[in-house]
Amino acid sequence: MKVAYILNATVVNGGATKAFVNLIDGLAAYGVQPHVVVPDNDGISQVLQRRGTPVLCLTYRPCAYPRHYSWQEKLLFLPRLAARLLANRQATNRLADYLRTNQIDIVHSNTSVVRIGYDAARRTHTPHIYHIREFADQVGYSYIFGQKAFRRQLPLTHSICITKAVLHYYELEKQAEAGKVCVIYDGVFQAQPVMPMGTAKDYFLFAGRLQNEKGLDQLLKAYAAYAKDTPAPLPLKLAGTGNEDYINKVCAFIADNGLTQLVEVLGERNDISDLMRGARALVVSSRFEGFGFSMPEAMQQGCLVIARNTSGTKEQLDNGLEMTGEEIALRYENTEQLTALLTQVTRQPVGYYAPYTERAFKVVNQLYAQETNAQKVFEFYKSIAGNA
Repeated sequence: MKVAYILNATVVNGGATKAFVNLIDGLAAYGVQPHVVVPDNDGISQVLQRRGTPVLCLTYRPCAYPRHYSWQEKLLFLPRLAARLLANRQATNRLADYLRTNQIDIVHSNTSVVRIGYDAARRTHTPHIYHIREFADQVGYSYIFGQKAFRRQLPLTHSICITKAVLHYYELEKQAEAGKVCVIYDGVFQAQPVMPMGTAKDYFLFAGRLQNEKGLDQLLKAYAAYAKDTPAPLPLKLAGTGNEDYINKVCAFIADNGLTQLVEVLGERNDISDLMRGARALVVSSRFEGFGFSMPEAMQQGCLVIARNTSGTKEQLDNGLEMTGEEIALRYENTEQLTALLTQVTRQPVGYYAPYTERAFKVVNQLYAQETNAQKVFEFYKSIAGNA
C-alpha cells in the first residue's frame, strides 16, 4: 500500500512530526510504503532522504494563519495571503500529478491546517484522510475561508482525531458511526518494560512551542508568585521556539519580575528526554491541547507531570484515572492552583510522587505506544481501501 503523507512543517522536534515518524516506522511492519510531501527541504526532509524515503518538496503554506503580533504583520497580511493561495494552487497541481504517476492509494494529511492533500486527492479520486490534531481557532489560528469552510470538507473525506475531545469539538459523531472517522491516540514511543531512572530533579520544565496558546503566560505568572514566596525556588527551564516578538515579551516578563537567575529560555533542544528525566516536574499548561505530546513523553521518562485540566490533556488524565483508579498526574484549573502545586512539589521529597509516575508509566505504555498506534491506523487504511 502506497500512502502519501502531507506535512505542515519540517521541524524535527515538533509533536506532529514526531508522531508522524513514529507512525511510518510502525507501519513499515505492515508493508506501507510512505511518500512524504514537505513544504521545504530542511529538518525532517533531510532525515527522511537519508533513510531512503521518497520525499517530494513543494512550496505551500497552511490553510490557516496565526494571530498577528505586530503592525508589520498586519499590514503584510493581504499580500501574503494572495501569495499563499497562489503557491498552494501550484502545489496542488504538482501533487495531483505525483499521485497519478506514483499510483498512490491513500493521501494522509498529517494535520488539518494543510489543504493541498485534500484538494489533490479530490482531483485524482484518491481516498484522503485528515489527521486532526488541533483546535485551530482556539489556539490562535484562523482558517483562510473560515472554520465553517473547513468543517464542510469533513463529510467528504476521512478523518483521524487524536482524542475524543477533538472529535466532539468538530461534531464528527455521525461520521464516526459511519466508519469515516475514528479516534486514534498518537504513538509517542516504542513501549518499554522498565521506567528510566531519573537524575538530579532540581528544576521545573516546560517543553513546547513558546506562545500564549500554550498557556505560557499563566505558567510565568504562577511561577513568579511561587518564586516570590519560596525561600529556595527550583529554576524553570523553557524548551522550545516561537515567534520572536512573543519570546521578547517572555524575556521582558522574566526581567521585570526579577527572574533572570531562575528562568532559562533554552530554545529548541534535541535532548528533551534527558531534560525530562532531570526535571522535578513537567508543566503542561496549554489552553486547548489536541493531544499534548509532551505529557506522555515525560511520563514514559519517569517525570512527574503537572497538567492543566482541559481538552486533550484532561482526556489523558481521565484515561489514567479510569485505568488505574487513581490520578497519574497533578491537575490544576487556574493560576493560583498551579502556584500551589509548584510549591507543594518543591516542599515534598523527590520520591514522594513515585506512585504517580509509576502509574503514569504503565498507562502511557499501554495507550500511546507506537505499536498500538500503527496497528489501529493500518486497520483504518484497510477499511478505507476496501470501500474505495
